[in-house]
Amino acid sequence: MHGTLNRHSWLENADAEEFRETVMDLALVRAEAYGWRAPYGWRTPQGKKLFPDPERWLECDRGGDWAGGDEVRELAWMRADIPEDVRHPRLPVLPMTRMLSDALGRVGEVAVMALCSYLPLQITAGDASGDLEDMREWFSLASPSAPVDVQVTVSAAPTKAWDAPKEPTRVLTAVQERLGTAAEARMPSKIDAANLVRRGTSGELLQGTRPMAQFLVRAREWSPEVAAWLTEATGDALRTTGHSTPAVVTVSHAPSPATA
Repeated sequence: MHGTLNRHSWLENADAEEFRETVMDLALVRAEAYGWRAPYGWRTPQGKKLFPDPERWLECDRGGDWAGGDEVRELAWMRADIPEDVRHPRLPVLPMTRMLSDALGRVGEVAVMALCSYLPLQITAGDASGDLEDMREWFSLASPSAPVDVQVTVSAAPTKAWDAPKEPTRVLTAVQERLGTAAEARMPSKIDAANLVRRGTSGELLQGTRPMAQFLVRAREWSPEVAAWLTEATGDALRTTGHSTPAVVTVSHAPSPATA
């Protein structure tokens, strides 16, 4: 999650390292409050890790940059451990985004500029159409009078699936099907690679990838939840169009997150 964070005045003098740990602890507290996370996971006598339903993921690493100021930074990042024997159509993009947003908003004024998500599409399976329909209905309730432009970029390792000249257009069509009338996606004249989030503590997730497709989405609002929605819609569109290798989906809103 990239953006700016200005601490509340009563927290400005907190020790930087202690403050960082406090923020991430708050994120986990929110996850447990929502029932989204197995607190520590459990293991059988044979060493097999157990995850209760519906907590299908476990936080396994986290960090961020809370130096403050007006510079866009990688405010928070988190990795989830998803058990190998669990196959679901949705990855925990929304709960992870929500918990990080809640934690950051508790300690200061936050302006989220971009959400960068590593999606292991090879472990998803099933039909997410019902969930995506619910999302469309939710976001279509926002006022259409002040639309915002959002940039969605798909980065992945080169594969034969991306060799077809019209593959980005095919994925765009699938994305639009998932957005319905709640948002409008279109193809830009060229990929704006300068706006990609490339640096940060979790930047190693981007190694070996390059931009494969980019869309401009006219949405009715901008928020971390909108970014999560566009990420999930894009991930599901990739999966159903035959892309089963990991992809990085970056959803960004002006001003550019290029300095993150």
